[in-house]
Amino acid sequence: MAEADRFTRDTAVDRMGPGRFRGRIDPGWSVVDGAAPNGGYVMALAARAMRADIPHPDPVTLTAHFLAPPVPGPVDVEVEVVRSGRRHTTVAARLLQEGREQARLLGAFGDLAAAEGPDRVDLAPPPLPPIEDCLDVTTAAVERARSGELPSFPIQERFDHRQPAELASWAIGRPTGRGEMGGYLRFADAGDDAAIDTLGLLVVADCLAPAVFNTAPGLTSWVPTIELTVQVRARPCPGYLAAWFTTQAMTRGYLEEDGTIWDAGGTLVALSRQLALAPRS
Repeated sequence: MAEADRFTRDTAVDRMGPGRFRGRIDPGWSVVDGAAPNGGYVMALAARAMRADIPHPDPVTLTAHFLAPPVPGPVDVEVEVVRSGRRHTTVAARLLQEGREQARLLGAFGDLAAAEGPDRVDLAPPPLPPIEDCLDVTTAAVERARSGELPSFPIQERFDHRQPAELASWAIGRPTGRGEMGGYLRFADAGDDAAIDTLGLLVVADCLAPAVFNTAPGLTSWVPTIELTVQVRARPCPGYLAAWFTTQAMTRGYLEEDGTIWDAGGTLVALSRQLALAPRS
């Protein structure tokens, strides 16, 4: 049997009893070394437990409210099947550490391989140049962290990120002035013929630098997520995903970030929206 990829290993859960699972928060998915794990990663770990006993494998929509930042180490997931139907199963979950609830989730799971119905997409794929014209921002970030210029961003090393130079310029103090962030990405340990699955899309929806970082100089500190919703529309084909995120309103310390994710074949595979606290300049 082939060895599981790192994402699959780091979101694995063990059954502890009826509706009870245990996993482990791995520090390699932290936003900054030693800080809280990425919210999308936390959602994916919980979603793996949520789908364990149901016939529907894909999180068609999943919402997480983050109550407190988890820390690396054991984590418990309590799962309740709210309703099971022919097309969807609705599942609720609580994610706990040492008895303290860290996140609460509610989702509808389906089987996107069997989904059928009308199609109409008025959205356009993100305005990105060809991959070969983009920067390898993962390698650049790792090199700058090793030289001491930047802190380490563990989650960035989990992906192969390619971004236009303009969108990555916030990292050297030259933001674009627009609440936009995007680029191409795939798991760092993925081959050319590998596809990110629908649980992986939950992480992709939250793994780029926040779009607010490009709005003005100095807005590059922690952006805590309060609530994140991801809608998954299709299983991606192999290849790089193209992701695009925007923030259009920052009011009284709150902001939204909207995202679209497209696969290498040009299919819209996921949409997201989150509510977060604005960074402190």
